Amino acid sequence: MEPSEGWTAPKVLYSDAEPRSLPPSPGYSDEQKTEVARLRRELLELSAVVSTHPYWETVEAGKRVDQRMALKHAHEQDPDVGRAEAA
Repeated sequence: MEPSEGWTAPKVLYSDAEPRSLPPSPGYSDEQKTEVARLRRELLELSAVVSTHPYWETVEAGKRVDQRMALKHAHEQDPDVGRAEAA
């Protein structure tokens, strides 16, 4: 968010790797900083809604962590899986 000067790492002796660098950054505008703060607040609120949802009381305590981890990857699942069964 804050401006940075950028940098270039020196090339390591006996290495074929190119030096790594990061260009200077002007940082975020006030508008961008405000939006980031808003999005972080929303993320925190939504995280609380999901983690305290009554559904989790229906999941066996020892399986909640695995179920929450699976929920994090739900967007990676094929959307057609399970549709035929539900129809």
